[in-house]
This record gives sequence, structure tokens and C-alpha cells, in this order.
Amino acid sequence: MDLPALSQWEAFMVETLLAKGMERQTLINLLKAKDAETLNNFDDTFDYHELITAAETAFDNLTQAVQVGYTIKFVSKFGIKRLLGLKYGLEEGIDYQMADDRFDNLTLTAAQLAEFKAMLSPNWKVFNEINGNGTFTVSILHATLVHNT
Repeated sequence: MDLPALSQWEAFMVETLLAKGMERQTLINLLKAKDAETLNNFDDTFDYHELITAAETAFDNLTQAVQVGYTIKFVSKFGIKRLLGLKYGLEEGIDYQMADDRFDNLTLTAAQLAEFKAMLSPNWKVFNEINGNGTFTVSILHATLVHNT
């Protein structure tokens, strides 16, 4: 099954709401009702009118993304950093190291690894090794590094 594609900005908005405790079905219901006011009252990080506009354009795509996951059309280095924090509570310098075009020494569960690999855009490549405890040590490299080695 192909996952729906979201912009990095749409992914930030969705993940921020979910990370702050909004239930997936509640988010879908608010998108369907075009209720940006309730979204903005729940969290003031973004102007959620933009997410409502995205839902008006492609409601089924956004609903599926909230329900089953998504891929990001194009994600930047700082987009990855933000998503690692929002989705998994991981922090640079504590849970992983970030360099110019790479992230190293992340520890993810199998489910987190599968989810994150599926959401990354093709400009990033994921490499992993299984640990003895069933987790994975993960590196994420910009595709230009992979092609240059």
C-alpha cells in the first residue's frame, strides 16, 4: 500500500497536535468540520487554518495520513530533527548526533524504524543495525552522501 504524501509543514502540524495529546479521530473530525478555531485553541504553535485548507484540497489524503501514516514529499535536515522530537521525544546531542547531512546513533524500536523509513522522502537514506535487545542503531544520511561514497 502506498502511503499518502504530505508536505513537511503539514506533517509538522499533524505531529504537533498528536504529540500534544489530540486523538487521531478527533483531529479527523475537526478537519472534516473545518474547525480551525478548536485546533488553534488546542495548540497555538501554528495557524491551523493552513491545515484546514490542505484538508479542503485533499481530505481523503490527509485523513489517511492521520490514520495510517504518510510519507513526506521533501524533508529537510531540520525537518527530520523536529519530527524525531515530535514523534519519539528524541533530542539532538542526547539521543543522537546531527552533522551537516547526517544523523547518527539513533536508537529506535522496529515499529519506529519502519514508520520513520516510510515517512522519509527519497533525499534521505536509512541504515540500521539490530541491537541485542531488539532495538536498532540507526543512521540517516542525505542521499548525496550515499552516492558519493
